[in-house]
Amino acid sequence: MKTKIRHIIACAIFSSIALSGCVDSIAVGDGFLEKQPGVDVTIDTIFSKPEYARMFLWESYKGLYHGFDQKNCMNSSMPEAISDICHSAIGWLGVIEEYYSAMHTEASSKQWADKFSFSDSGPRKGIWSTIRACWIFIENIDRVPGMQQLEKDRLKAEAKMIIATRYYDGLRNFGGLPLVDHAYETGENFSGGHLSARAGDDSSEVIEGRATVEQTAEFIDNLLAQIIAEPTIPFAITDYTAEGGRLTKGGAYALRAKLWQFVASPIFNDETPYRQYDGELKLPVGVEIDGDPLLRVWIGRKDPSLWNKCLDACKEFFRMNESAGQPFALVQPNGETENDYRRAFRSAYFSRETSEKIIEVRGLGTGDSDGEYLLEWGSNVPGNVSHYGGHAPTLEWFNMFPWADGRNFDGQRLYNTDNAEGIDIFAGRDPRLYESMLVPQRNLNNEYNTFMDKVIDCWVGGDINTIWFVPQGYNKHGFGQFKWALDYYDLGNERYSWPYLRMADMHLTYAEALAQTGDFEGAIKEVDKVRSRVGLQSLKVNRTLNLNDKDVLIDEILRERACELALENNRLYDIIRYKKTECFDTPLHLMTIYAKDPATGDKTETPFSQMNGVWPQFIYETAEITLYARAWWKGNSWDNKWLLSPIDRDEINKGYGLFQNPGW
Repeated sequence: MKTKIRHIIACAIFSSIALSGCVDSIAVGDGFLEKQPGVDVTIDTIFSKPEYARMFLWESYKGLYHGFDQKNCMNSSMPEAISDICHSAIGWLGVIEEYYSAMHTEASSKQWADKFSFSDSGPRKGIWSTIRACWIFIENIDRVPGMQQLEKDRLKAEAKMIIATRYYDGLRNFGGLPLVDHAYETGENFSGGHLSARAGDDSSEVIEGRATVEQTAEFIDNLLAQIIAEPTIPFAITDYTAEGGRLTKGGAYALRAKLWQFVASPIFNDETPYRQYDGELKLPVGVEIDGDPLLRVWIGRKDPSLWNKCLDACKEFFRMNESAGQPFALVQPNGETENDYRRAFRSAYFSRETSEKIIEVRGLGTGDSDGEYLLEWGSNVPGNVSHYGGHAPTLEWFNMFPWADGRNFDGQRLYNTDNAEGIDIFAGRDPRLYESMLVPQRNLNNEYNTFMDKVIDCWVGGDINTIWFVPQGYNKHGFGQFKWALDYYDLGNERYSWPYLRMADMHLTYAEALAQTGDFEGAIKEVDKVRSRVGLQSLKVNRTLNLNDKDVLIDEILRERACELALENNRLYDIIRYKKTECFDTPLHLMTIYAKDPATGDKTETPFSQMNGVWPQFIYETAEITLYARAWWKGNSWDNKWLLSPIDRDEINKGYGLFQNPGW
């Protein structure tokens, strides 16, 4: 007997719902409803009035992924801390306890330690409660009196968009998923889902149990197609005060491209799966598998044509965006100075309600979860663990940023030498470097980059190391995190939003699809659009690179993505997509920076405040990171099982068709 569906979806919160939570701060403008009902209400009550029904959907918006939510962080550490661009220096963070120690298991996968949990615990962890809420909304909104059908249809499309994002999140963490295409009642057996998601097509194929990767992708694609076909949902938001943060048709077009980018990538699309099962797969009682179980984590072949799906989706997004008057566009600088470029980049990922954000996710605005301001206390808002080294940048990330003219950085030859040439590797770099991490920088106008009103003299003996939180790890690897953290007190009253999907990502996704399908010139042009925003010359300035070699060009696109999109949970998934295991099992590095004594050329531990305004030359010493060294760096301990997450055993044992990913 199949276990009843109540085991996969928590139903209690929907049979008697208290609509007293804060929804105004999520995604519905700045003042949807001043006073919300504070009593428990039934489903009939919720769908008895337009304002109650809207509030139900706004509450479902809380299920969208937000990178600073406690439920999406490993005890306050972002998933990017598993990648190569940063390394945590706070011992109690979940990323250290579970991943750096390689102690993560299927038993702990539903706890706070997982980078993405299958099961539910709070509105933004897991996927099922949000999916169920949205199906309840879709199935009941038409009976609401006093609401125009045009609005009902638009709201249904938004609910489908929420479902699509949750499935996309699940797909890239677990592979194939059960296809839940309606709101199951308590006690109703899970009988499988239609690939069409029941958009008036009940004759489509029904998939029982855990769907394959391709079936899951088609399920998501069908949802997105329905949203795109719905005339009432706008392509983009125009009235941010009333509707800022709401999902749009433009978001559906863009997410379609991201979906096929992931499915077309080698993690799923290769001659062999990323990992085999160890021996015979043991299934729960009552669970049967249709076909090869590996098809839930692999498409069973290498199919280059899947990149054409990504390419076509990209082309359609940009075509429709142009037809709509280009409401989505890269944020452009107001001038041509380094500060202009920096501010444009900052606004692109940080600020609300810009042309850059295609899908932006608002903070919950509560003290125990993600906030909306830099200084708002929460589990991992930028003003918290980031300043203690929770995401301390690595030398590997530092090396990815090019020189200011666009040439790839080549200063590595100066490492662990006396730097007799006196070259300052912190000067004249990609402006995004200075917006991503703290480095001791004097710009071309002889102006000093500052942090909390101090010159960034983060060399040994520098004054900045005396700021109250710095000794606990902020500059642990030689550089402090600046992206998201900013100047801590500066811009503390600017509300930010999580960049679930923004235009720079779309241009680079388009570039990747073009490169994968043989249009190298077109790919370079798309990359250059992102680079020009911060004053960099064309990628072609790197004349020693053979950009007609697809592998070389793809590596450059991935490097560019790390400079532009890291700490937005893109770098981790990029190296997973391409199975770049060397980024996981190779030790990462730090830099110890020494200022030179101007008289002797030897190391000195003199702060800038005692140098009479003379900017020093530097010595750059690099070494492997040893504090909380990752177990993967030791010998042959890496296992490709880590490329996808485990499904927790309790969930598998409920018997509705789930089984474990290889290696777990």
